[in-house]
Amino acid sequence: MSDLHARERMDPEYGGLVIEFVEENLVVGMAYVEDGRLLAEFYTDEDGDPWVFEGDDLLRALDTAAAMLGEVDDESEGPEGEELVAILATEFDPQASRRGPEDEGFYPLDVTARLINRCGDLDLAVVAIEGLTLHDDGVTPVPGCAADLGAAYEGEPWGVFQSGCNLQAMSALERWPRRPDLGVAIEIQDRSGERYVL
Repeated sequence: MSDLHARERMDPEYGGLVIEFVEENLVVGMAYVEDGRLLAEFYTDEDGDPWVFEGDDLLRALDTAAAMLGEVDDESEGPEGEELVAILATEFDPQASRRGPEDEGFYPLDVTARLINRCGDLDLAVVAIEGLTLHDDGVTPVPGCAADLGAAYEGEPWGVFQSGCNLQAMSALERWPRRPDLGVAIEIQDRSGERYVL
């Protein structure tokens, strides 16, 4: 996963706010609004080669830029809230390693990573994750394997909140131990602010 992220900058040449795309502390591109359309341009590196990014990283950065520039359509039609969560549950519930006493799921790391990516597709944010050791008689928390992602982005526009939470969730998973007895508990949030435990 790259470090690609978006940041705001006022630029008189573009008539106000532009979004810079930053990778490895270098500005690699920018986004701005022109004639009511969101436009993005990317530069080459010092050797004249184009920067290359994974599709998921690039889409997260573009979604963040759109939200910062006010280009996210909050009135878009399609499934919302519980319907989106139901879609997610239908796809991932069978892949849970185990279900807890309140029907919460505990998911393997690789399944959790796919689930987080799918949340991005479904306009959902992963707001909390916790790593747990799965025993025959229950579960115990794994020290250092918990993240309250929603708190870090509270008050941000939805696009920034969602992409920031999901990106940090993926980053956290990369640091967690690879063990067959590790399960991940996941809490997600929809655009309206409703939270769900999977």
